[in-house]
Amino acid sequence: MVARGICLRALTGTAKTRKQLADLLAKKDVPEEAASAVLDRFTEVGLIDDAAFAAAWVSTRQSGRGLARRALASELRAKGVDGEVAAAAVAEVDPQDEWDSARRLVERKMPSMRRLDRVTAERRLMGMLTRKGYGGGLAGYVVREALDGEDGGESADAVGDDEHAEDAPVWTPARSAARAAARSAASLDAPSEIDDAGVSLEVGEGRARPIGRLRQTPVDHPVDDLP
Repeated sequence: MVARGICLRALTGTAKTRKQLADLLAKKDVPEEAASAVLDRFTEVGLIDDAAFAAAWVSTRQSGRGLARRALASELRAKGVDGEVAAAAVAEVDPQDEWDSARRLVERKMPSMRRLDRVTAERRLMGMLTRKGYGGGLAGYVVREALDGEDGGESADAVGDDEHAEDAPVWTPARSAARAAARSAASLDAPSEIDDAGVSLEVGEGRARPIGRLRQTPVDHPVDDLP
């Protein structure tokens, strides 16, 4: 009963991973056998769902903080999410969204960069994107694109050689604008925030893309019957 109460209080208002709850129970000196039994039961009835946690975390942190897939994966690992589960959640991030997020981050920083020389501004903007988890190729292209725009020059048309070949500049501002327009039109046609399965898509600051089957709490396993 002690372990059950600790977990229920911890889950009030915010989801937790199994690892986070296990660490909490260990700190409370709950015997390992009792802790495992409660965690297994909570997982069985859907109160613990690391896949759902990862999907919601990725959606919120990517849209709200502008984090890239690399940083998101690192955060999920730090919270004890299994590597494969974390990879599946991070794979749901659209590459276009990642490029658009990088551009928004740089755009917000540009006013404070205008008093700096180009070399210093480029270094600081690159550092900011790197801390957000963006690869050198993508970061370099987006930063040079923004600085070239400020200078009135042409946007960079090459990223340069580095180990992040996968970050080649496939996603352009024109494509970003077209995609945003399409999303706006789609929202007018579908104002409801409920998907075809009757599940709300709104999660915090972003929209979670469900991974696999959504877990439902079985009606024959009420919470009051938990050990």
